[in-house]
Amino acid sequence: MARKTVGVSYKAKETSRIPDDLIEGATFMMDLQARGFIKAVGERLQIRRQGGYSGLDAWLLLLLFFSAGPGRGVRAFWDLLREHVLQLAALADRRRLPSPASLSRILDAVEVNLLRGASSWLLVGGTQGDELLRHPSVQTYDARGQGWHVFDLDPTVTTLHQRALPEDDDLPEPCRRSRETGAPGHSGRKRGALQFRRVTVQHAGSGAWVHAHLSPGNGDGVVDFERALDTVVQTCKRLDHARDRTLVRMDGEYGNVPWFTACRERKLPFVTRLNRPKLYTDPDVLERLRSARWYEVPDSKAGPRRAAADIGTLTVAAGERTRRPDGSAYAPVTVRVVASIFPKKGEAKRGRTLEGWQVELFAVDLPEDGWPAPEAIAAYFGRTAEENRFAQEDRELGLDRIISYHLPGQELATVVGLSLWNLRLFRGFGLDPPPTKRPVQALRRAQRDERVPQGWPHDPVLRDALAEIDWAALLASWPGWSWDPATGELRCEDERPLTLTTIRRGELAEGRTGIIFRRVSGGCEACSARQACLRSTQERASKHAELSIPTPVADQLRHRLRLVRNRPGAIGASDAAPGPCAVADALFLPAAARQLFGAAFSGATLRIEVALPPPPAPKPRLVAVDVADRQRRRKTWAQNVDRYALPDGTQVRIEVAASDALRRMLGERERSKRAAAGAA
Repeated sequence: MARKTVGVSYKAKETSRIPDDLIEGATFMMDLQARGFIKAVGERLQIRRQGGYSGLDAWLLLLLFFSAGPGRGVRAFWDLLREHVLQLAALADRRRLPSPASLSRILDAVEVNLLRGASSWLLVGGTQGDELLRHPSVQTYDARGQGWHVFDLDPTVTTLHQRALPEDDDLPEPCRRSRETGAPGHSGRKRGALQFRRVTVQHAGSGAWVHAHLSPGNGDGVVDFERALDTVVQTCKRLDHARDRTLVRMDGEYGNVPWFTACRERKLPFVTRLNRPKLYTDPDVLERLRSARWYEVPDSKAGPRRAAADIGTLTVAAGERTRRPDGSAYAPVTVRVVASIFPKKGEAKRGRTLEGWQVELFAVDLPEDGWPAPEAIAAYFGRTAEENRFAQEDRELGLDRIISYHLPGQELATVVGLSLWNLRLFRGFGLDPPPTKRPVQALRRAQRDERVPQGWPHDPVLRDALAEIDWAALLASWPGWSWDPATGELRCEDERPLTLTTIRRGELAEGRTGIIFRRVSGGCEACSARQACLRSTQERASKHAELSIPTPVADQLRHRLRLVRNRPGAIGASDAAPGPCAVADALFLPAAARQLFGAAFSGATLRIEVALPPPPAPKPRLVAVDVADRQRRRKTWAQNVDRYALPDGTQVRIEVAASDALRRMLGERERSKRAAAGAA
């Protein structure tokens, strides 16, 4: 039997070693401090307070909190951080960091106007992310070979389920903490007593968030939308990128005149669903669908095989009660309309099912030569990738958590969480930047879709009106004849279709009016039953059948036929030739960049030792420092930040044991070069 001895030595608890869950946040603090970003946060993130911690301190704590992972709340996180507050605060030249109670008070003091002046800068502008946003791999290239930046604008809703709040004479006055967090509103699938809406804009090619703000309830409509678009404009200006090559992809809720106008006023091209249900029965639209040339939409072969066609340009007017925020009316907007179709059984969730095909109409404010109809539809459905990124955000950051019941404070937490996403993305890109050569585009090869039947679609309004007739009784004396309810056609005994062409002006009998169905000219020449049912001797004579139906139904049919034959022709045509190239989507892998950055922390250890100088002599308690102190004047923004600044003479010793990639990110190579230069 083997023998062994065990020796145990005891040491004091080591507080210099930073827990693994805090290493990433500490690394970012060192990195951002070296870049001057933390100092800039103190200048830009302004929270009006009479005393205590500043906005910078809240930002630092939230950055550490989100980087530690979504598995714990703020109080549980503080238990992890408590013993290491001094070391981590020193990385940012701070004496300490706020406790959960202090953080709650800071977030309660956040003001929307002050926060939103800095939020875009916090997300992208100050984090050196423009190098990625300018890279060729994050752009989409159109059929003319021009590079586009694509932005996805999509709101999400967070609901709050309120608990029962007892009321009684012997209980204190009831007060809900969530009274400032949200407002009642329609929440769709998500149900709750209160909700708030988060409007985000993501750069589709890079996966970077460029805008985020919160609004109570269902939000503030076009005001929220314009605020998000303004960030896109600022981003393009910062990147020195032309706005006419910037695509904003939007959800169908933005498919109306106010949203079109907001994009046009900012010279931002867009694509979204056209929110005009009446167009699916418009005679001009139906005629354009019948005469369209349908081309296959490029896809991943995972969903329905779509076909697309340009319908033309359409002038869309706002509703009578639709007004701008200042009360003025919206002018009509002329947009390019593209149709998408695919085979569908049953009712359509979006658009309309017409004779077994789901039809969807889109407002596509893009040049036809650069974005032909199939590629424009493919671009719109490419926005579904953002749903995957919402799921990734939930797993990595957990932003659905309530950090503050004061909505502006919750907005600050949201911005900090999304800025962490961007930091991981940008630093991962910096670890292994791809080549700067733009992708080579293949030649465009448009594929005609031959599945669409000739003469599709028939008029659904005529079909529904004709469906009110009792065809079994009406055709009882017409042996072999039948009615096709799917197409709204009458079929002869040889199964040849006849369509409705004429409604008699006068009644044949009281309450009965004649209607006439005809075949197309020459449509009966090859029919073997021609002599039995058609008496005309003309070579290309059309078969016709007259039936007697109730006059009210005939009146409906007459009105519709008159409308069809006197179409105003409001849809304009275009024959722009498409460019020679196949549209090339951005090939950059955002998730891979974040994973590459995360892998750099594998096996990393971090030790921090802080030696504070002796404390200064205490100030006299009964004498003010100066006149401003005696008058208790408001402190400047800089003075508020300096309140918890690290004292002069503090010595901070940091020991990093990590991968080469992480050490290079923290500047090891640069420091070595400087040391070698100094020795020489």
